[in-house]
Formats: sequence, C-alpha cells, structure tokens
Amino acid sequence: MPFVPAGDGLDLPSVDLDALAARMGDPPWRAMLAGTGGLRVVVLRWPPGYATVPHVHPGAEEIFLVLAGRAVFSIGDQPPIDALPGTFLFAPRGVLHAIRVPDDAGDDGPMTLLAAVAPNEDRPDETIEHPDA
Repeated sequence: MPFVPAGDGLDLPSVDLDALAARMGDPPWRAMLAGTGGLRVVVLRWPPGYATVPHVHPGAEEIFLVLAGRAVFSIGDQPPIDALPGTFLFAPRGVLHAIRVPDDAGDDGPMTLLAAVAPNEDRPDETIEHPDA
C-alpha cells in the first residue's frame, strides 16, 4: 500500500464507511482514512477478479480486516487463506503478500477491506500493489 503523506488521509475522528462507499461509487477504489508519521489506514473496495501484485513492506507490518465480500490472501509460505467478513490477517515486516478477489466471488459482491501499515514511511525499497487500487 503506497505511502500516505500526513494530511492526505481523511484524518477524521469518525468515518461512516457506508456513506463513504456510496460517494466512491463502483469498485475498484481506495480511500485514505488516516495518514500520520506512524500509521496509514485505507479502506479498499475491489470487484471479483481484482488482484494485487505480490509485494513486500521491508520496514513495516500490515494488517487487514475483511469487512464485506471474499478475498484470498497469500502471506509468505502459508497456504492461501480464504477470507470472509470478520477475518483478520497479518503480514509481518518483510514478508511477501498478495490479495485476490476470486472471479467466482460475484455472489458475495465486491470485497471491502480495511488495511493498515505501520510505520507510514516513504521507502525506496518498498514495493507496492496494483497501481489502480
């Protein structure tokens, strides 16, 4: 997940995610919720068939919480994880990971995911996910 400069997130004490999704429209989209020196938080909505490229954050940890839909996570050497709403996932610092919304996830609708990376650093050795996310 790319670096979020401080002040580029909504940085609000509260965000109605349903209202945000209505404003953002059809997926794929990404909304920056918070961007500070120590943390970046985004909510992402992706359609069936969408996938990130495998990537790594050499200086940061990343957490995920599936809010709606279904996604398959690849994290390090672990078997793929089929994640449904309420699934929490963790990609440790320096561990390759990727996310895919299965083509057959249409019945589940778009996948909505909350993701957070800490610290929020702009590093030249950090790889990023799909540029359209």
